[in-house]
Amino acid sequence: MCLLLATCPTCGTIHPMKTLALPAPQHTHISLRLRLPALSLLLLLAAVFLLPDRVWNTLLIGLGGMFLVAYGWVWYLARGLHATRQTERQWLAVGDQLAERFEVWNSSPIPALWVEVMDDSNVPGYQAAVVRSPGIDRLDRWRQTAVCQQRGQYRLGPWRIRAGDPFGIFTMTHHYPQSQEIIIHPPIHIRLPISLPAGQSSGRHRARQRSMQATINAATTRAYVPGDPLRWIHWRTSAHHDKLYVRQFDMDATGDIWLVLDMQAAVQLGSGMTGTEEQAVLLAASLAARALGQNRAVGVAGYGRTPQIVPPGQGQGQEWRMMRALALVQADGEIDLTVALRDVGRTAEKHSTAVVITPSANPIWLPQLLHLTRQSIESSVILLDRPSFGGVESSRGMQEAIQMLGVTAVVIHQGEVGVPLHEPKKVEFRVTPLGRVVAG
Repeated sequence: MCLLLATCPTCGTIHPMKTLALPAPQHTHISLRLRLPALSLLLLLAAVFLLPDRVWNTLLIGLGGMFLVAYGWVWYLARGLHATRQTERQWLAVGDQLAERFEVWNSSPIPALWVEVMDDSNVPGYQAAVVRSPGIDRLDRWRQTAVCQQRGQYRLGPWRIRAGDPFGIFTMTHHYPQSQEIIIHPPIHIRLPISLPAGQSSGRHRARQRSMQATINAATTRAYVPGDPLRWIHWRTSAHHDKLYVRQFDMDATGDIWLVLDMQAAVQLGSGMTGTEEQAVLLAASLAARALGQNRAVGVAGYGRTPQIVPPGQGQGQEWRMMRALALVQADGEIDLTVALRDVGRTAEKHSTAVVITPSANPIWLPQLLHLTRQSIESSVILLDRPSFGGVESSRGMQEAIQMLGVTAVVIHQGEVGVPLHEPKKVEFRVTPLGRVVAG
């Protein structure tokens, strides 16, 4: 535990601020940075014994004293320097701001002329390496930020801090092996040139499961439980029983939605956010968010080298699972769309819907698409227009062939997806009357 002290700017009195529980580094070591002074010290020792003279004695005492001061300086820093880091947000999307707060506290009786923070994080575009100089009994705080550039699973840490003496002879290093996983998921867009499929079972039957959210299907009533929304109260039943009753909802009668992503490497075009891979993932994320917002059950199937399969579900937990899967899926697979649709056909239930997102212009998978219809699984295809992504083959022929099978097909061109749902917020800073810079 470390007690932080602050000096009053008016009267000069020292007041305690707060107590910090600073984590101890797992490993600390002091190392020799410059070898030339050490070799010079050995040569002087040899000269004192072999060629006794006052000059050698004076040089030996001066150089030896410098060594002792340098080592003592670093020794105190090794016991008095502490550092912490904390991530402000762990749920991030491409375009959001990744921010961490760092603290370096020097409780030693000597100043840290320089403290270097060395970070081994692998987040693209993020670099937490910095040099600070906390004084005696000082806490140095700062904030490191970067814009998330690429979806995926990354790591913050491990990291370490390093400091040295004024002569540059010794250095001490604190190692912090802790690391934190961070998931950057694709952005969610609100303006899409396509709509969700209604599902085959719409209006034909009611789901047997009860919904935890309001839907268009009110099945029955039950006694009010503290925490139920007041808008669910069924006043006629409440008046009849002289106690509060609320409506109980059925699940939406429409079928489940499977978002099937064609992640075969051979059919992809372009790279980065303008390539077919990222556009397919972006469309899937936006459609999933829209479906979950309408209380629809939605799942995802991406067949890359490491398949990402999430069965249909509802709620906030399902959104986390799907966004994690979409953040990790990569278009590096060898499984073609025929095999992917066959696998979905074995998993999906009747009266569900498969939304296929693909840039493929090869009609070899169309028979399997027709087979899904025969299994009472409605299909809908989103074709990524190959010419707009730099390809040669036209997607219009594929669209016509799919429509001849009685399946809805929509062609999406590069750049047709709308704006993100959550725009990254700009962080503004202000200067306090005491000269501190704070976010505000």
